[in-house]
Amino acid sequence: MVNILSEVSKEKIFDLINHEQRIDERDLKQYRDIRIRTNYISKAEGSAMVSIGGTTVLAGVKAQIGTPFSNAPDKGIIITNTELLAIASRHFEYGPPNKFAVEISRVVDRAIREAPLIDLEKLCIVEGSKTWKLHIDINILDHDGNLMDAACLAAVSALLTTKIPTIKFVNDEITIDTEHLTKLPIKNRSVLCTIIKMNNQLIVDPLYVEETLMDASLSIGFREDGTLCAIQKCGLDILSAQEVMQAMNIAFNMSRELFSILDTINQ
Repeated sequence: MVNILSEVSKEKIFDLINHEQRIDERDLKQYRDIRIRTNYISKAEGSAMVSIGGTTVLAGVKAQIGTPFSNAPDKGIIITNTELLAIASRHFEYGPPNKFAVEISRVVDRAIREAPLIDLEKLCIVEGSKTWKLHIDINILDHDGNLMDAACLAAVSALLTTKIPTIKFVNDEITIDTEHLTKLPIKNRSVLCTIIKMNNQLIVDPLYVEETLMDASLSIGFREDGTLCAIQKCGLDILSAQEVMQAMNIAFNMSRELFSILDTINQ
């Protein structure tokens, strides 16, 4: 990330952090206001708009019938893609997904896949021949930090509200019944919680300006039962074993809050 802060601004932020304060008056271990609006896109099988403070992410799910992978002939397919829209930040550019977009896709995909959020075997229609393929498209609309958590919440919320056509077999032929929709076979919900290290403090839900000053970050994924399902480190600074354990404990506590918010969405 490009550091656009003046030395005066840096010193002010660091001084606040040393006193366990932040420029937006939050606690170090506090999320900004989180809002989730589901069924946002009428043409998608499932969708959700998620805002964490000034960060806004839109996720949509499209389902189509495809051929299963040869190494998983009895399972459905999930494909996750992230677009950093140029309107979301002056640091985003038009063009193919960059490394940051690919990283978001991979980490969110891992949190969903390793939970596993969906019973992929139940998406299989004919083993080795036909299966449901779910395309999860994540669009970053407004970037003010902590894209990982917002993208994961949006993708999970979209999947929780996704409905796909019923499949029927008539004379050994596949018929798609679009009049009768069914929910996805959900197994385990999952969330991501990102912790950054800045000036030797561990901070939840960083603003963009805080991310430009961070030494390192950990995005940690949890299943609803509290077990770990994903972890991604960013930044060049080393985290001690004690800092990693502290970050995981903080993220675990914050994940309880995120799951409570998921409980409120209209599924």
